[in-house]
Amino acid sequence: MLARGLLCRLAADVPKASTQDLSQLARLLQRSTLSRNGLAPPTVCALSRAYKAALYESRRSYATAARATKPTAKVKRDVKKTAAKKTPAKKSVKKAAAAKPKAKPKRKAAAKKKAAPKKPRRVKKTAEEKEKATLSEYKKRALKEPCTPHAVQAWQVFVGEALAGRTGAADRGRLAEAAAKYKALTPAEKEHYNHLANEKTAARRAEYAAWIRSHTPEQIRMANLARSYLRRKLKGVYKSRPSYTTKLKDDRLVKPAIRPFAAFTVERRSSGDFKGITIGAAAKLCGQEWKALSASEKKKYEDVYLADKARYEKEYQSTYGHAPAA
Repeated sequence: MLARGLLCRLAADVPKASTQDLSQLARLLQRSTLSRNGLAPPTVCALSRAYKAALYESRRSYATAARATKPTAKVKRDVKKTAAKKTPAKKSVKKAAAAKPKAKPKRKAAAKKKAAPKKPRRVKKTAEEKEKATLSEYKKRALKEPCTPHAVQAWQVFVGEALAGRTGAADRGRLAEAAAKYKALTPAEKEHYNHLANEKTAARRAEYAAWIRSHTPEQIRMANLARSYLRRKLKGVYKSRPSYTTKLKDDRLVKPAIRPFAAFTVERRSSGDFKGITIGAAAKLCGQEWKALSASEKKKYEDVYLADKARYEKEYQSTYGHAPAA
């Protein structure tokens, strides 16, 4: 019974032990069994055979296991080879990464344009408002002179001195008093105020001429056209004609050509035949005489007009910078 138990335990432990352990275990088992139980030689022989069988079986299983593990080593070598083959791929990745061009800087987003403010709707003007706006525009074109070129009178100088620093309705009596005093002046005193008036006239005309010269001839021409328009529109509106409707005087302006009938009228009026005759009656007589002239007599005035017209067109171009209107 003891031998069987030992054999069973030995058989169970064989797969777990190596060959060296089994040989040592068998020798130890043999000694302990003989010494303790005094086994017979047949029993010992049986144990020896069992030991050999177990040893053979363990060697066989070990050899099979060794042969089975050989492919694993190949797998390891293959894995190493594939790993060695894959390592250059990392280098190529690095090169590819190095070859990448630098990213272009992102453009800043354009600022959104502000919405254009809505234009206010035009309010339709009435006829009166349109007329008022037109007059205002023509007043701007008419220009505003600093003074007039008219001569200063001696009595104006005297009254100006008498009323210096005084204004208002209460001084109207002083104006009448100053006028009475001027009439009572002696010839020497009047000469003094005449001299002052001449000086003021010269200064005023010099200022006026300087203002005229500060503008081009074209500007003065356009201003006179605007003043002519205002004279027609404002006729009868004011008691006295406004200063901005008076024609500006400029010696640079081109004199227009005189038409044949106008030249004939000037000639007839300068003859003295119409003395004591009203302007209207004289103009009517001139018209009748012009119609009574023959073609050869009219040709003299027409030839003068054609020559004067050529002069006018040439001077107009050089002075105003453009040809006259057709």
